[in-house]
Order: sequence, then structure tokens, then C-alpha cells
Amino acid sequence: MTAISTLDTRTEIETPENVTLTFQLAGPGSRMGAYLIDLVARCVLAWLLSYAFSLLIPVLGVGAPIGLILVGFFLLEWWYGALFEGLWQGQTPGKKFCGLRVIKDAGYPISFYDAVLRNFLRAADILPIGYGVGLICMSTTSRLQRIGDLVAGTMVVRIQQHRFERDASDFAQLDPIPATECARRYAVSERTLDVIEQLLWRRDTLPRRRVEELAGILAEPVARQLGYELDDSDAGQNANIYFLRRVLRTFSSTSEGQAS
Repeated sequence: MTAISTLDTRTEIETPENVTLTFQLAGPGSRMGAYLIDLVARCVLAWLLSYAFSLLIPVLGVGAPIGLILVGFFLLEWWYGALFEGLWQGQTPGKKFCGLRVIKDAGYPISFYDAVLRNFLRAADILPIGYGVGLICMSTTSRLQRIGDLVAGTMVVRIQQHRFERDASDFAQLDPIPATECARRYAVSERTLDVIEQLLWRRDTLPRRRVEELAGILAEPVARQLGYELDDSDAGQNANIYFLRRVLRTFSSTSEGQAS
């Protein structure tokens, strides 16, 4: 289930855990800024490659260095964006500088295959000149997606800071969930952890009862997955919220106390 506000370019995604996530879509202006930064970076890299390989001309002759330069240009043109987005959490240097990220249209991180697909289809978006097709496609889709995004199932969003992550002392003082308290597979997916984190760092902007309701909806299937028995006596605060915070403490890759 999705919805979009055309005035503030926000899109909402309801996850399988019945939690609604809101993302701020990146418009053509901010995406063009990121593209120009990446273009400058590619030009600088191309110049460095040309200079480095040209030093080999006195040794190897003209043919081999020119061939290497052309291969370098090809890789920069076709693989720069794909490699960065695929290996750097959906960001290129330009996107990182502009605070943008590519994610799946279901709200979770892209795969390397998604990054390659959307970047290779840039050849269609650039037609006939100046990304004309891509701009038309973005203006007619609710999530501002170009052809590459539509085929790969991706969208470009603005990065939002996680207030919960900044509260490092609160996060570190939580007790991890020991494997001995879980009767089933002792693991939680990265996608589920992302959903938990989004709920927690948004809790100050939502009514308390709504947060507790969402925490219950999310905590119960996670507890079932782990084989963990929820107990209202776990904490003085809402037990579901406390449990979700412990799940993040235990399984988050950014936690110093990550369980093994």
C-alpha cells in the first residue's frame, strides 16, 4: 500500500509488518546537482587515467596505452554509478554530497543487480538529448522515477538523519538478547532492523498510543521468529518498545555489542 503527496514529494510505504514508512523523494534539481558532481569526478578520473597511461607511450608505443585509456573511459561511463551504488549503499559521491540515496520502491536497500540495471538503462533516459526521456518519465510518475528506476524497481530519496542512532549511550546500555532465551533461529533480517529503527527514531513525532500500537504489531512477529517470550515485566516502559530496542542492540551491524 502506497500513497504520495504531490505538494511535498513524500511517499509512504506500508511494510509487511504493517508499519508505514515515509520517504522524501529527490526531485530533478537535487538529482541533477548530484549528477554534475559525479560528472566532474568522472572527468577528473578520466584525466588522471589519461595522464598515467600516456606515461607508458615511450615504453609500449602508442597502441597499448590508447587502448587502456579507452577501456578506462568505458568503465567510467558505464560502471562508475553501478559500482558505487551497488557497493556503497545506493550512493555515489555526488549523491552522498547532496544527501540522496537510491532504495527499492518497497523501502529497503538496493542490490548490486538493481544498481547495474538502473545505471545501464541510463542510455535510454538520456535520449534524445539532455536526459529528455528521463525528465519526461520522472514528471509523469508518482515517485519521480526515470526508466531505469521503473525497470529496476528503485527510487531516489533524500537521506533523513536517525535520531535514535545519535543516542549512543542509551543504545549501548541495553542488554542484548541472549541466544538461550530464543527457541528458534537466532537472527533478524536487515530489512526488519531498518523498520524497527525507523519506528524508534520517529516515536517522538507520533502519539504515544500510536507508537505503542505499532510497536506491538512489529514486536509480536519478531518475537515469534526468534522464539522469544514477551513479558510485560521486562521493563517499566512499554514492553514491546523495550524488546524492539533490545533487538536493535543485539542484531544491528552498527552495534558494538552485536551478537554472534
